[in-house]
Amino acid sequence: MNSQAIAAVVAAAGLGVLLVVRDPAARRAAAVLWVAGTVVLAERLLHSSIDRAHTVASGHPVLVVPAALVGIACVLAAAAAFHRRPWGFAVACVLAAPVRIPVHFGAQDAKLLLPLYGVLVAGALATLYDIARAREPQLPPRGPATPLAAFVAFAALSLTWTVDLHQGAVTMLFFYLPFAFMAMRIAQLGWSPGGLRVAFATQAGLAVLFAAVALVQEASHRIFWNPSVEVSNAYRSFFRVNSLFWDASVYGRFMAVTLVLCAGVAVYRGMTPALGAAMAFMFAGLYFTYSQSSYFAVAAGVLAVGTGLWSRRITIALVAAGAAALLAVLAVALRGNSANRVSDSRSHLIQLGWRVIRHHPALGAGLSGLPKAAVAGTAHPFRVKGAASHTTPVTVAAELGPIGFLLYLWVLGAITAAGARVRAAGPVPRVLLAALIAIFASSLFYDSFFEDPTMWLLAGFLAGTSMATAGAARPAARA
Repeated sequence: MNSQAIAAVVAAAGLGVLLVVRDPAARRAAAVLWVAGTVVLAERLLHSSIDRAHTVASGHPVLVVPAALVGIACVLAAAAAFHRRPWGFAVACVLAAPVRIPVHFGAQDAKLLLPLYGVLVAGALATLYDIARAREPQLPPRGPATPLAAFVAFAALSLTWTVDLHQGAVTMLFFYLPFAFMAMRIAQLGWSPGGLRVAFATQAGLAVLFAAVALVQEASHRIFWNPSVEVSNAYRSFFRVNSLFWDASVYGRFMAVTLVLCAGVAVYRGMTPALGAAMAFMFAGLYFTYSQSSYFAVAAGVLAVGTGLWSRRITIALVAAGAAALLAVLAVALRGNSANRVSDSRSHLIQLGWRVIRHHPALGAGLSGLPKAAVAGTAHPFRVKGAASHTTPVTVAAELGPIGFLLYLWVLGAITAAGARVRAAGPVPRVLLAALIAIFASSLFYDSFFEDPTMWLLAGFLAGTSMATAGAARPAARA
């Protein structure tokens, strides 16, 4: 078994115990496994980048050493702040989650969530300190934690048979492991209306900022960061914006989730002029993405918000009417056009996913193995970049097989049950669930359900609301 796969399995096993087990001794042992596995996985995966950084540090010690010391001091200061004010960690995660910075590591260029990783390192230090002293905040009822832990563990195990070990290790190190920890820590914060208000205000403030940048882009017809969007705009009859994001659809998903949260606040707490103006401004910024998946996400999320107010009969009628309208639009669009053209090549990508499912029916192609497996045996076996399915259910089924797909359904069911079951927190769980439904709807057309930090943030907040019963107000819930 490859050392990267072993390290990922060890880290996922330790993190899984931290997600669901409450015994202090077991949590200390699990923390050791989690940290050791993550460190070894990072060292194996980033070996060449670490060597390069060491060479640069040796050549420029006057600059690099002070910068490293400042960085370490900032992380330690943040860890101390998060220990004193646990909800500061949640707000910092919300603030940092959208920020991706282009970096080069190994032989790859990537857009990494470096600010968020810095926040998570500081949060991990605070958590390890609490675990060592056996003074952690209590875990909420298991709810979504158990299926999420099982899914992450099985995804790590799939690295033992994946057809693309390197990319699978990247996904595990940069997405699954850190985001699962983030969800656990936020769930431990429990129920705090004040903390949730600050987190929501942070999310909404970011959305207004991003919408302003997007509208400036629309007015000036100038794109930031991503030259491919600029090139594609030159051949379109419309102009897509990406705000401060690399991908227009990722920006659109962020705005869609924020609009759904705002809609929930408006429905359950009342529409104010400021909130109405902010929502109109956000929607204007979203409109110019021309992202159908984001529009669909807004519609699905708002419909989910409405289910808390409408009767079951009205809800079923609206869902049926929406489905009929969608089918009618597709029928008109498909007249004289191929499904691939109408779906912007997504039907072809889904076909590639089904090809992988047929070739790997038992266990799947392994985490992140779909693109490589999809082109295996074809005339162009190295063109893996454009072979992703763009549909999360197909991706999960192709990469993790029937077991992984059942775990995926378990995650969705547990999240839905948590949002519908918690009553003591009022409408908050329903609004969080509606935002998660928006992400799920987007993931049907633009893959990255488990790779989206906002999904894990919302899942953590939703789990924390289950502690809104007697005794939920704990010291750790200070905003």
